[in-house]
Amino acid sequence: MTDTDTINDKETHLQETPQASVRDHSTPNEVSELDAPDVGMLPPMRLALFLIAGITLDWLIPVNFGSGWGWLGLVLIIAALGFGKWAIQCFKTAGTNVPPNKPALMIVTDGPFQYTRNPMYISMLSLYAGTAMLADAPLMLLLTAGLWYVLDRQVIAKEEAYLGAKFGEPYMTYKAKVRRWV
Repeated sequence: MTDTDTINDKETHLQETPQASVRDHSTPNEVSELDAPDVGMLPPMRLALFLIAGITLDWLIPVNFGSGWGWLGLVLIIAALGFGKWAIQCFKTAGTNVPPNKPALMIVTDGPFQYTRNPMYISMLSLYAGTAMLADAPLMLLLTAGLWYVLDRQVIAKEEAYLGAKFGEPYMTYKAKVRRWV
């Protein structure tokens, strides 16, 4: 990993901000559970709740796409899993935490993070949409917009405020260069 691939936080002191719920450490290298964005429920749990809601909606109001959508859904699921695995591997290679309730140790800017700041969430949305197509559940597919909204407003906004407070100008430069979604 080169200096251009990651932005390290070795000397960063955090300040309390309402958007990020970031807290100050007593020493720069101290790691604490408080050094993380307050995203509430973890994103995979949010995905699971939307899957349950979509399956329930399809059971209550069965509507079908027609033929051919299942294959498209399967392709989307496979692509989503590969894209998500690539993003997670970039975090692991960089030596930073994947779960958003753990401290960010650096900003990863290589791999899929060159093209989008949120490849893991794009993967989640694609996985959800692909599952809806594979299940032949158009009403479930409509809930993809709700999942996007929840991730965008309740998770990503807090993560970005946290990263901006923690890493400052280097993160803001990255944020200006790379789009939130695609």
